Amino acid sequence: MHFRYGKNAFAPPKIKSLFELVMENFDDPINRILLAAAFVSVVIGLIQHGYPDGMIEGTSILIALNIIIIVNSGNNWISERRLADLVNLSEKQEVAVYRNSTEATTIDSSLLVVGDIIKFEAGMKVPADCIMVDGQDVMCVEGELTGEPNDIEKVVVTESNYQSGILGTMLAKSLVTSGFGKAMVIAVGPNSFAGVITTKTQVVTGPTNL
Repeated sequence: MHFRYGKNAFAPPKIKSLFELVMENFDDPINRILLAAAFVSVVIGLIQHGYPDGMIEGTSILIALNIIIIVNSGNNWISERRLADLVNLSEKQEVAVYRNSTEATTIDSSLLVVGDIIKFEAGMKVPADCIMVDGQDVMCVEGELTGEPNDIEKVVVTESNYQSGILGTMLAKSLVTSGFGKAMVIAVGPNSFAGVITTKTQVVTGPTNL
């Protein structure tokens, strides 16, 4: 499969690094107080009792703080990974596509390429940016992309209406709420409207490397 315009897959959700998760623990003022108390106890203990007896109280506080940080960071790391896995799983979708045949073939949506003709019906998410080439009573909700909760009517693109093609454009991740038909893929993955939004959002929130 040659993905000339990129693979039909979206950037994975940002997962916080272990360093970020560790540093989040110090957003809690109690943890900051414990850290300060540990260093103060070490300094006072060394002055009053010398080494190593003066280290006991401060070290005990540091050990307790480390346990708190390790447990919290570990739990948050597991939660982040589980959330990312759920998001990736929700993106998986099988689509009926027409390729050099009048019979539709079911493939994973990630294998769609520009120019594919897909079959759609009420209840499915649009797998890529498309223009409708055949259909009846088609309505879509684009709330996941635009925040607009209302149904938007979609029409077949023709020579007479193509200049107002937004009416015939079906955006990736929008939900088909009624109707059925066929649409031609015009943009996939990062080049789709949803892909551009995802990429820009991830650039703003920062890198995803561990």
